Amino acid sequence: MKFDIAAKLVSPSQRAWVVHAGRARVNYRDFSDNGIVFLESPYLRLENHIVRSKSNLRRAIRRAVAWRKHAETTGSFAPSEILSDYDADTFKETDLQSLSGSINRLYGLAKKGDLVIVPGRDFSEGIAQPVIRLGEIVSDFNPSETYSGSKLSSQQVPFRKVRWLNVVPRKSITFELEKRIGKPPAVREVKIDRDNEELLKYAYDSYIFEGNSSSFVTADKYDARDFVVLNQSSELIAFLVSAHAVISKGIEPGTISDIRAFTEQHFQEAPIENIEVDFASPGHWRIVGATVSLAAFVSLGVAVFTSGESSASLKGGIEVMNSVSPEDGTAKDLQESMNILLDSVGKLPLEQATDTARKAKSVIGLQSSTKPVN
Repeated sequence: MKFDIAAKLVSPSQRAWVVHAGRARVNYRDFSDNGIVFLESPYLRLENHIVRSKSNLRRAIRRAVAWRKHAETTGSFAPSEILSDYDADTFKETDLQSLSGSINRLYGLAKKGDLVIVPGRDFSEGIAQPVIRLGEIVSDFNPSETYSGSKLSSQQVPFRKVRWLNVVPRKSITFELEKRIGKPPAVREVKIDRDNEELLKYAYDSYIFEGNSSSFVTADKYDARDFVVLNQSSELIAFLVSAHAVISKGIEPGTISDIRAFTEQHFQEAPIENIEVDFASPGHWRIVGATVSLAAFVSLGVAVFTSGESSASLKGGIEVMNSVSPEDGTAKDLQESMNILLDSVGKLPLEQATDTARKAKSVIGLQSSTKPVN
């Protein structure tokens, strides 16, 4: 059986950009429905040589302003389309200065694979709630493609294509991140580093960043009546953490005949940075490991044990892939480590563990970011 860990390998070159959806977020629905982000810069015609040149960019902005005035004025003469007909001097208008910088960031500096953060409002049960929408730029900038929405401010605008990843209630983000997201200009960079790592937690269920790994395990059907099953699920996660602590050292764990005893013996050896547990019904575990594979190993283990495969089938071995970052070698290492574990656990305790996991999946919805592949 094959499993996909779907873990994002965050490159040191990956950047994050806050893109505001226009005044009063009027373009937010255009963004979310069409998988794009853009600036309120109608009739802005860009080419690569324009984006790379500050003087040509100023000319292009002045040309766009002229064409917008023409669109707003009945009976006016069409302005020139020739770029060199427009002034290249620096702007005296602060709004145009700011627009110039935002254009350079969104269409020049932002690259394929970068994160995009869009503040907005989404409806939940008929009530508009403040949110942040996170996505990933999926292609290089193509200046020949434009978008026209229903408003004058979104006519013939260049755009970036985005794959939306997640929508997070704005009230759940930290105050420090809120300060970075809420500020102008229309496009600004938020540095991806350990201080802002929560950005990655909101965007990706599973990721590897600066030698650490993080994975999400959920129990979305849990309520307080299922506490015993919840506790058993936590014990399964603790066992997987302990198993990784042993196997990652290159040590064969030998025959594991008692899962609880094995866990008690080895859990303290694990390079755990944090296990975040939130069970305000429904709930989740967020495992953060101080190695590139710990959290992904736990996520994989939960998927394996809840898969419904027999113990005999699991002992025959599994395959592991990473569809999100196929160039990363972690999947191959996890495959080897998980097969060592499955081979080491005795037949009876393995059956007990899979029975417990399957019950947890049924009762509390136990699942991880790793998924079986058909």
